[in-house]
Amino acid sequence: MANATAVASAVAAPVLHVSFVKSGSYFLWQAFDSLFRAAGQKRSFVQSHPIQRLRGSWPDFSIDQFDIDQILVQDEACYWQVEMQHLEPIGDLDAYLAACSHVWTHSYLCERSWEVYPLFPRVCCIVRDPRDALVSMAHFVQTPFMRRYHPHAARSPEEYVALELDKFLGDWVRHVGEHWRARRALDIEILFYERMVTDLPAHLRRLADWVGLRLDDAQLATVAASLGLDAMQQKNPQHVRKGGSGGFGKLLTEIQQERALAICGPVMREVGYEV
Repeated sequence: MANATAVASAVAAPVLHVSFVKSGSYFLWQAFDSLFRAAGQKRSFVQSHPIQRLRGSWPDFSIDQFDIDQILVQDEACYWQVEMQHLEPIGDLDAYLAACSHVWTHSYLCERSWEVYPLFPRVCCIVRDPRDALVSMAHFVQTPFMRRYHPHAARSPEEYVALELDKFLGDWVRHVGEHWRARRALDIEILFYERMVTDLPAHLRRLADWVGLRLDDAQLATVAASLGLDAMQQKNPQHVRKGGSGGFGKLLTEIQQERALAICGPVMREVGYEV
C-alpha cells in the first residue's frame, strides 16, 4: 500500500471501504472494526445515534447492521442507513465523517462520489471473483434475513443463478470497472478478497500501517483470530457461509460459467484475475 510510512503518525480515520455486494464487504468491515478497536480509536455515528433504541426490534437482523456506519452516495444527496430499513439524508457530512472511524458503502460511482471520496483520508475497494460473489448471493437470499426483508422469487441457489446471472454479473462489471478505472484519480486502494483470506496476518499489518494505527504483533494476532472462518460463522451464520474462493464450479453449470466469463472476463483480466 502506498505511503504507509508517511501516514504512520497521522490521525487514523476516517476510512471509506467500498465493495460490490457479497464481495468480502462484511469481512473487511470486521477487519477495520477490530483494528480500530485494538488501537483504541473506534468511533461510530450509528452506534451513538438514538436509533439504537430500536435494536432488537427487527426480527432476523443478524449481521450487525446496527453497528455499521454505512453511507449511500447518490447524485442528489448522501444518506446514512441501517441496511435499507432506515435511510436518512446526511445534513452535515463533515460532522458525520468526524463521528466515524470507518464507513462502508456499496454505492456505484456517480457525480457526487467525486466530491465525497476525497473527503476521506483513506479509500479502499475490495474486489472478489464475481462468480464466487454470485454463488454467495445465491445462498444468502435463502436466509431468514433476506427472506423477510428482501424476498426473492428463487427458492434455491440454483434458481437464483438461473434468474439473476446476467444482471448480477453485469452490475459487478459496472461497479468494479468504474472503481478500478477511477482508482488513481480518486486515490482508491484496491484490495482482493482472495489474497486477504490467504494471508490475513500480512494484510492486517498493511491495513493498520496504511491507516496509521500503531499495533503490535500480539494485537494483530488477536484481530486475525477473530476474523477466522469459525469465529465469523459463529457470530453471523446467516452472513458468513464458507468464505474462500473458487467454489463457483459446484453451483454454476459449464454453460453458466462460460456465460459468466463472457460478461465479466474483460474486467476480471483488467483488474488482474487470471481467467
